[in-house]
Amino acid sequence: MRNYLNLTMFACCSVVTFSACNQHIYVPNTVNEPLLKEKHEFKGSVSPSNYQAAFALTNHVAVMANGQYVYDFLDGGNDEGSDVIVDSDTRGGVIEGAVGYFTPLDQKKRMVFDVYGGYGKGSFKTLADAYQSSNNRVVNDYLLRTHFNKYFIQPGIGFSHPVIEAAFTSRISLVKFHNLYAGSKAFETDSAERSNYMSIGNKVLPLYEPAFTFRVGYKYVKFQMQLLFSLLINDEAYGGYNIDDYFQPVALNMGVSVNIAHWYDDFRKKRR
Repeated sequence: MRNYLNLTMFACCSVVTFSACNQHIYVPNTVNEPLLKEKHEFKGSVSPSNYQAAFALTNHVAVMANGQYVYDFLDGGNDEGSDVIVDSDTRGGVIEGAVGYFTPLDQKKRMVFDVYGGYGKGSFKTLADAYQSSNNRVVNDYLLRTHFNKYFIQPGIGFSHPVIEAAFTSRISLVKFHNLYAGSKAFETDSAERSNYMSIGNKVLPLYEPAFTFRVGYKYVKFQMQLLFSLLINDEAYGGYNIDDYFQPVALNMGVSVNIAHWYDDFRKKRR
C-alpha cells in the first residue's frame, strides 16, 4: 500500500509537470477494468470525465461501453495549467465499445483474468501555445483539432473482494488521426512545427497504456482510483516531437464504481 501511495504522489506531480505548458490533442481515457466473475454481473463507474459500463453475457463472455468527455477548454482563456483530474487545456473525448473474455483463476474466485478488444471514435481540440501571447485572441485562429479512430486490446489481471479490488491492465491502442486542423496563426512563425503537427495523421500510432486500478468500499459501491500511462511504442512513427508535446502521458482518474452481482451473497454465505 505504501508503494502504491508513493507512485500515486509521483503521478500527481507528473501530470502537473507534463500538462502545464502543452497542447494536448489526445488525452487517454480511463481503462475499463471490470473484473467480472459471473453471468449477468454488471459493473459501472463514473468520474468527472469518464463513464464506463460492463455486463457479463455468460460466465466467460462480456461486453463493455466507455465514454469520455474532457470539458475544460482554457476556461475562457485563463490558462493556469492542468490539475490532476481534468486537463484544462483540452476539450473532447471518445466513445468505445468492446467484447471480451474473463475467467476466475482460483476456486474462491478472488483472482480474475480478462481480455477485451474494441473500437473507439473521438476528437479533441485545444489552442496553440501562441494564443497566450497574442493581443488579438481569436480562438479559431489558434485552434488545433483532431479526429481519430482507435482500436485496442487490453489483457488484465486483478484481485476482487467485497471490500478491496486491485488490478493491472495493459492496454495497447492503435490510433489513426484524420481531419487535423490548425488555425492560421497556430504556427504562424514556425512552418516546420505546423508540418510536423499535420503529419500526425500520416501513420497509425501504437500506444502502450498500462493502468493500475484500485477500488475500496463495501460490496455494491466503491471509491475508484486509476493511474494510467500513455506511451508511444515507436517514437520514429511520430515526426520527432516528444510524446508529451501533443499527447498527455500520465493521467490520474478518481470516481465511483458500482457493482451488481450475486457472488456478494455467495461470499457472505461462505463466511457463516
